[in-house]
Parts: sequence; C-alpha cells; structure tokens
Amino acid sequence: MSKKLLVMLILVLFLLPSIIFSAEPELKTIIIEPIQTDFRIEVWPDKGNNASYKVGETITIYFKLTQDAYVYIWDINANGEVRLILPNGYRQENFFKANIVYSIPASNDKYTLRIAPPYGREVIHVLASKTPINILESYRKDLSRDPFPLIPEAPEVFTDKVRRNIEVVPTPTQPAQWTTANAIFYVASEGVIVPPPPGPSQALGRLVVESNPSGAGIYIDGRFLGYTPYTGDVSVGKHSIRLELSGYQPYETTVNITPNKITKISTTLKPIPYYQGTFYIASSPSNAEVYINGERKGRTPIKIEKLKPGRYQITVIKAGYETFVQYYEVIPGETRNIFVQLYPIR
Repeated sequence: MSKKLLVMLILVLFLLPSIIFSAEPELKTIIIEPIQTDFRIEVWPDKGNNASYKVGETITIYFKLTQDAYVYIWDINANGEVRLILPNGYRQENFFKANIVYSIPASNDKYTLRIAPPYGREVIHVLASKTPINILESYRKDLSRDPFPLIPEAPEVFTDKVRRNIEVVPTPTQPAQWTTANAIFYVASEGVIVPPPPGPSQALGRLVVESNPSGAGIYIDGRFLGYTPYTGDVSVGKHSIRLELSGYQPYETTVNITPNKITKISTTLKPIPYYQGTFYIASSPSNAEVYINGERKGRTPIKIEKLKPGRYQITVIKAGYETFVQYYEVIPGETRNIFVQLYPIR
C-alpha cells in the first residue's frame, strides 16, 4: 500500500490570513464576489472557523455549494505571495455538484495538508463559477511542475485580473455566475503570541456587505476584509467600514456589531464622472444592430457614452451575416473605437 504524500501546509499571521505549504512557496488570500441571491458557497476547516491549530496537525478544508459550479481555492501569505490550492497536481477536476459537502483533501486523495510555521491568523478563499475562469485555468500548465503553483502576482493585481476575467455582467435576465466565501483559523506555537479564537469575551456578530455594482473592496478599521457581496463573522463592537471600487467614490460608514445578530450594509456606489467611458462602434456593412450585455442600443455606426468601467459583451447582428460577439473593456475617460467586419453566411 502506497503511503500518502504529506504536503506541508504553512499558515501565516498578517492583517489578512493565508495558507502556505511548507515544502512549497507560501500562500495568501483574496476574495471576489458578484451580486447573487441563491448562488452561494460555504467553506470551513475541520475544526470550524476561528479555531486554533498546532504545528504538525493536519487540516482538511470543507465546502458546499447551492448550485453546481467550478470551484477554485487559493491563498495569500503575509509576504503577498499567492498560491493555488484547487485545482492542484493531485486533484485537477474542480467541477462539483450542489448540496454535497466536499473536502480538500478528499479521503481518497494521495496527499495530506499539515500545519507548519509561520504562525498567526489564516484565511482560505474559495471562488465558485458557473463557467471555468480563464485566468485560473491557465495555471493548469504548471501543475506537473508544481502541484500547488505559485502565482507571480501581487495580491491586488491578481484580484483585479480575476475580477476582469469574469465575463458575465449580472442583469435581471442573466443572474450572477460566480460567488466566493472565506474561512479563518489560527496557527499557534510555543513562544509565539497568536490571537486566540473568539470566546465568550470575544463574541462575534454576522456582517453582510453589499454594493451596486459588486466587487468593491471592503476595509474594516483600515484592514482589508474582502469584496462585495460579503458575509462573515467579525468581532462585536463599533467598526469603521470603507468600500472602494475603481471609478467610484469611496463609501464610508460605521457599524455596531452585536453578538449573534446580523448587521447589513447595502449601498449604491456613486461613479466618478471622469471614470466613465465611451464605445464608438462601426461595422462593414453598416446599419447592423448593436447589443451591449443583451440590451439593444441601435445600429452602426453608433456612439455609446457614459459607460461605467468594466467588461461588456458587444453583439452585432445583421441579416444574412454571421453574428459578431466579443467582450471589450471600458477604459475610464476614453472613447474606444471598435470596428466590426461582418462576414456573409455561407
């Protein structure tokens, strides 16, 4: 019988939690989420959220979906190094069914996650998507070389790239296609002071933060927490909350978290006028119908102004010609010229 491969899991203390494989480069964390209703994912370690682990202990990560989806797990260490946990070199299949509790590693996986230094608070992040996320799928090529590939990007850069890679913009007819969650735990060792898991003197309350548009960075008392929409447990008491999203004015408020109760923040962010952009769309032949994210805008040539920053699906249709579909990014403060060559249907 072959022995299971022990993959050392290192856990790091910083403002944000993170995971690291001791035999591998370190990991850290990030959250990104869209507006969603019944599409959710839960994640928790085997000891539960806010639990403490000693060096040498094993850890298992559990998650559960409300809808079938592709699942990605990654972590960021205190040094800002990002590492992919799922898919990995031992488990490349990452499509999971709804309403089933899955574990990483699974009982039949040939590796074990084991706690190792450095010490401190740790956060695991999961992203669930109805379709594969191209930027994360691109790291599969590295799995044969490194089972848990290090992603050579700063956390902020990596987060922004993942967010931009999400192709579907939620609309009433196109519901949210992805969602995320996170879990917190602590790594303790002799001689190292680690904040203990919240107990009776450190009661928790549930915080829910939503914004329109979604994807805004959340800062609690000046520390990065995640991205909207967000649901998680935070310590009781007063906290300052700040939401930041490129192209929008920051939103600030103060909340008072009470034990075992839900505190909800929901706001519509105000765009900075300069950060709006424009598409100028022309086609050959002209007089073709133009749709943006499924909404008809007119016929070519057409100028579409006051678009918020982000990725848009542009569809150009003309009878007798092949339909053109492509995604384009709105560049803040600029007009993007788009020329579409239509080809006859054969």
